[in-house]
Amino acid sequence: MSVRHNLRVVRAVAAADIRLTLREPIFAIIGVLVPINFLLLFLLFALSGGQAPIAVVMNDRGPLAQQFVQAMGNSSSFIIHTATAADAEREIRSGSIVAVVTVPQEFDAALGAKARINVPVEVNNLNVDFTNDIRRAIPLSITSFYANAFPEQVVVTAHEADVQATDTGYIPYLAVSIMVAGLMLASLLQGSVNTARDYELGTIKELALAPVGRLTIGVGKVLGAAALAAASALLLLAVVIIFIGVHPLHPFEVLGFGLLILAAFLALGVLVGTLVRRRQQAIPLAIAAVLPLFFLSGPFGPANWLGAIPGAIAAVSPLTYAIAAFQHAFHGYQTAPQGLTADAIVLGAFTVVAVVLAAFVFGRRGARH
Repeated sequence: MSVRHNLRVVRAVAAADIRLTLREPIFAIIGVLVPINFLLLFLLFALSGGQAPIAVVMNDRGPLAQQFVQAMGNSSSFIIHTATAADAEREIRSGSIVAVVTVPQEFDAALGAKARINVPVEVNNLNVDFTNDIRRAIPLSITSFYANAFPEQVVVTAHEADVQATDTGYIPYLAVSIMVAGLMLASLLQGSVNTARDYELGTIKELALAPVGRLTIGVGKVLGAAALAAASALLLLAVVIIFIGVHPLHPFEVLGFGLLILAAFLALGVLVGTLVRRRQQAIPLAIAAVLPLFFLSGPFGPANWLGAIPGAIAAVSPLTYAIAAFQHAFHGYQTAPQGLTADAIVLGAFTVVAVVLAAFVFGRRGARH
């Protein structure tokens, strides 16, 4: 058949999928809103868990005591507020704070006299993650304070040499990773729901009997779902750029890799929808598939920092390469050793394999109907 005929078939299949989806807007709304909820929920988790809330009891308000509290604030490990001893004790017993740091009386006087002084720290060690943050950050704050207050007495100091030009905050880094997972989820949902609907409505028979190649039908279904997944992708991008304030350094990379991600996981969604053939099964399966893949693909830092076994698992996940590519597009650095070219090749190859496999399975399933 001619290329022109195949293009007409692709366009017709895509247009039919869009029309059917618009007649049942609830599934389109699910496909758009679920990835946004995914992004917001993970960001709320990150905002609440990044720093440990502590109370500081100021029994001495001298300049050195104030400088010590400032050093704790500069450690980027605490959310600090001052309180009376009674209020601080009540807060830690109720579980609303992780620790109480008490600046003792005569703090300034003891340091001025070069006398030893202890800083009491009461820790609610219910959560080992927060507990370890306190145990690391308090001594670091003391060292930092002492080096600044008495530089002539501290003869060993660290000299930091940064690999990257600027620091990247936890939220800006994580937001980009979550956005990639959201794109994957939006694509899986749209591709699987659109395809499963063909089996529910019986339109699979018409497609199976059509005198066209299965690959042509598969491409048409991917494009039909892409038009709807693009709405979710644009919303995700708007939230990250406008509301979180993370702006891409390389916008064309965002566009190019975004299209690759959409194509790859839309094709995978068509495959999932062909296998399960029910929308009620396709939706939870798509969501369940994203979560473990997300955590195994280096969302919180470079995947090769995870260790040998998790790193090996991450190396076969397409989401790993997508996250690495988007981190470069937004922040300008490469979080994986293979480079952008390898990221593009892996995502492109995954897309081709997913489209071909989806077309093959679609053809065999369709032939049975």
